[in-house]
Amino acid sequence: MMRTIGVITNFSKERAVELLAEVVACAQGLGFELWLQSSTHAGQLSSQCCAAECFVEKGVEGVVVLGGDGTMLDAAHQMGDRQLPMMGLNIGSLGYLTSVEDHQYEEALRHLYNGSYYVSHRTALALKVINPAGETLALPGALNDAVVSRGATGHAVKLELILDKMSVSQFLCDGIIVATPTGSTAYSLAAGGPIVMPATPAFVVSFICPHSLTSRPLVLRDTTKIVIKVIECTSPMLVSSDGRCNELVTQGCRIEIEKNTLTVPVIELQGYNPYEVLRRKLSWGSRGT
Repeated sequence: MMRTIGVITNFSKERAVELLAEVVACAQGLGFELWLQSSTHAGQLSSQCCAAECFVEKGVEGVVVLGGDGTMLDAAHQMGDRQLPMMGLNIGSLGYLTSVEDHQYEEALRHLYNGSYYVSHRTALALKVINPAGETLALPGALNDAVVSRGATGHAVKLELILDKMSVSQFLCDGIIVATPTGSTAYSLAAGGPIVMPATPAFVVSFICPHSLTSRPLVLRDTTKIVIKVIECTSPMLVSSDGRCNELVTQGCRIEIEKNTLTVPVIELQGYNPYEVLRRKLSWGSRGT
């Protein structure tokens, strides 16, 4: 059961202010103590506002994220190692992580109040860049994916994929995506990768526009140590963590990716069915016209 919750809202979304007001009224009606992430709009609804990084010291037991999946990823990065469980309320488009729709907000908050939920500890990635001089730069952990991409250049790049110190091959492509099960429905899916259920102990390696019809996605154990080595590129490439924290890499750099020691706690309500979410979001089983 929870009695104190924090709320993070993406105010760039249409109806965000209106829906936040509904969440505040509903949560207060149930008896929650609320702390809203500081903003002009939040300050108009509650006197209890603070930076999201201060939620723990305010006694917050869980975080409600009002936005889309991108907002959920931002919230995960803001929470860092604080390990507060998060529940996503969708006002975005697809919304796999934020799968609770607006007509379900009250029911979802009631579940939190009554304790009828469980916490799914989602696998995350740890990644670092090692330049040709041997200098190491650690990037923030990723809940969805780590992406090595060609950046602004219009030219394909050559990357070597190394798994557990064994070279797989060199690939001429636009980049490589390493996704967690949570991130398998994001960029990796768009690049032709498979959907992996959240609890599966696996990573997915997908290639972006490979110059070969035989370069297919790989599904790996999540204990695999993944290295991507930049063999050839005509201009600096980009390494990103969840589409954020972009860092430039050049020829000779190595990107090392492995399972993070920390997980990301995501709240799933009693009766949550990940297959139903996929049916609803991807229109599986429907016959389009």
